[in-house]
Amino acid sequence: MEQTYRSIISGERAGAWPAILRALFLVVSAFYTVAVVLRNALFDLGLKKQHRLPVPVISVGNITTGGTGKTPTVIMIVKELQRMGRKPAVLTRGYGAATGSKPDEVMVIEHECPGVPVVVNPDRVAGGREAIEKHGADVLVLDDGFQHRRLARDLNIVLVDATEPMGIPGVIPRGTWREPPAALHRANMIMLTRCEQVSPELADFASGLLTQWVNPRAIFQQRTEISGVFDSNGQPVPLVAGGGPRVLAFAGIGNPNGFLYTVRSLGMNVSAACWFADHHNYQLPGDLSRLESLTRQRHPDAWITTLKDFVKLRQAQTPIPLWHIRIEARLRPYETELLRNRLLEVVNRGSSG
Repeated sequence: MEQTYRSIISGERAGAWPAILRALFLVVSAFYTVAVVLRNALFDLGLKKQHRLPVPVISVGNITTGGTGKTPTVIMIVKELQRMGRKPAVLTRGYGAATGSKPDEVMVIEHECPGVPVVVNPDRVAGGREAIEKHGADVLVLDDGFQHRRLARDLNIVLVDATEPMGIPGVIPRGTWREPPAALHRANMIMLTRCEQVSPELADFASGLLTQWVNPRAIFQQRTEISGVFDSNGQPVPLVAGGGPRVLAFAGIGNPNGFLYTVRSLGMNVSAACWFADHHNYQLPGDLSRLESLTRQRHPDAWITTLKDFVKLRQAQTPIPLWHIRIEARLRPYETELLRNRLLEVVNRGSSG
């Protein structure tokens, strides 16, 4: 469904009905854009109240729909704060979770950052107070927080996907912008993610495009690096250069092409692929039957997925090995130092305030 929608709004799908739908989307988009611009103006003018908590708040968000690598970035920042001796907590609204279950991002953060509290609450102000009072947090990391303006923040980090830096032009539903790109003026820092999937020249070009909204020194180029492939018991899977295993790739993510790129970069042969909607809540055994059918047809050696999908399937019984890829977000060395200095400045300013 999501791929069909994107093919319509991008213009890839021709014909009368796609053209009619694009026209309808444009009308809805116009009304939505007016609402977003008015809301931002009310916050900018102080007519809508922002709530400031007694500890520093660092927001990680984006301006387009779909995956831009927020969770790996949140994990990177949390680990940097821990190295500084801080007690961070993560605030998230819990998007995409089935009733009574944890969101996949929460499970991934808990998996990668043991002991760090992750507070799920659509009311980020209330969630922040809980993190401070109940968990003793002295700095808050706001996941997917760029559009959540009720909670004041000390550092606004926006992620932009280098493989599609401006998304599909147009505010939703006509395009993939959550708000007009001029809103990037609110960002203190932009991280261009997935730079490993484009040439250095294209990454520099995308960075140049973004300088119309932020200072060039505030634009960082982030790479997603693979920390390993692991089986269902958490043991590393040895990878052999050349003639890699045949795998069935599957995931419920916003950017399946990016995941395919990662799998193939490991030398694996993708014999089949199966995609679910972003944040998909797996229904067992129904969803696995699709994978089992493909397995009987293509005879892969293993199934392979993302960590955020794996954490929801740890207890599943699979006919062949289930592997997952763990990744880390990394900056260039000098940018890592700049980020550390900026985080230190933010948390020290909060402590002194």
